[in-house]
Amino acid sequence: MKKIAFVGEAVSGFGGMETVIGNVIQAFRADTPSVMSKMFFFCRKDQMDKGWLNGIDAAYSFSSNKLGFLRRAKHIRAFARWLQQEQPDVVICIDLISCLLANRARIKSGLTFPIFAWPHFSLDHKKHAEYVTWADYHLAISSGIKQQMMARGVPESRINVIFNPVAPKDTIIPMPAPGDVPTFLYVGRMKFEGQKRIKDLLDGLAALEGPWKLHVIGDGSDFAQCQRYGREKGIDERITWHGWQADPWALVRNEIKTVSALLLTSSFEGFPMTLLEAMSWGIYCISSDCMSGPADMISDSQNGRLYPPGDVTALTAVLQQFISAPPEVNPVAIQQSIHRFYTDVYFDKVKAILHHATEKSVQ
Repeated sequence: MKKIAFVGEAVSGFGGMETVIGNVIQAFRADTPSVMSKMFFFCRKDQMDKGWLNGIDAAYSFSSNKLGFLRRAKHIRAFARWLQQEQPDVVICIDLISCLLANRARIKSGLTFPIFAWPHFSLDHKKHAEYVTWADYHLAISSGIKQQMMARGVPESRINVIFNPVAPKDTIIPMPAPGDVPTFLYVGRMKFEGQKRIKDLLDGLAALEGPWKLHVIGDGSDFAQCQRYGREKGIDERITWHGWQADPWALVRNEIKTVSALLLTSSFEGFPMTLLEAMSWGIYCISSDCMSGPADMISDSQNGRLYPPGDVTALTAVLQQFISAPPEVNPVAIQQSIHRFYTDVYFDKVKAILHHATEKSVQ
């Protein structure tokens, strides 16, 4: 295996998916310099923030045609030409539509190589989820997504659960000292209801008896609505709204300094990296047991707690413990609990999967 092509539709440039993809490519570059990684994007307009690519060689196909079949036909032709020029050994699709486009472009190019599907989101909440079947092999970032793939007809033998990687940390972010006010943390997009359910987060906190603080890091279309609801619930003076931060964990380490628990109240996820990032710093995590991802990371009472999605009463009960009788938390044990997600373990597994696929003929 000499060359890997990552392909997908244009992304915002600010999400967790971009971070993971960039980290994987940089890891290949550092660990196996003989393997070249490139990217190809299907775009409507040239609006993607490219800062996250960080020197990665990328090519683009642009089409703003409103007729989907014409837009796709142009992308297929452009990608087929690029494939003939680059001759990749393996193609990894980072979204669903790219599985179809890559399959059609492979036929048009006359080349032979394996196509992997590597979606970074719940298939149950995306259009055209059946397109995942156009790939030859599949990388599932959670056990839940593996089940979603199988439900759409993908053979279990073609699926590898690889999760997503996080870098180990050589220090911890401690809990508040005994007697100090419990300090909770949210890091993510501001969606009042919908996926992120910030409303549940604020309702759960408003029902607590006793002192607490919340730090919110993130931005989004519902930022003002979330702030307004905090005022309506009479808890806004306990909340610090930091907005979007280029390096949220630097803010946590240098300004917030102590954290009782990171909170996630989502109705669904793909693989919420904010949980792994927090645990890599030794932070206890409280999350809804949503589809998919949290149950793969959180072991109840060892590194966090799960509660039923949408059950605000259950969330409040878990949070109340930090006020009434704070649990004993060992930050180093939390860091050790996610060993299988650390970069070196992850990268060795991905390399083995890709090498195995390139040695076999695609059927």
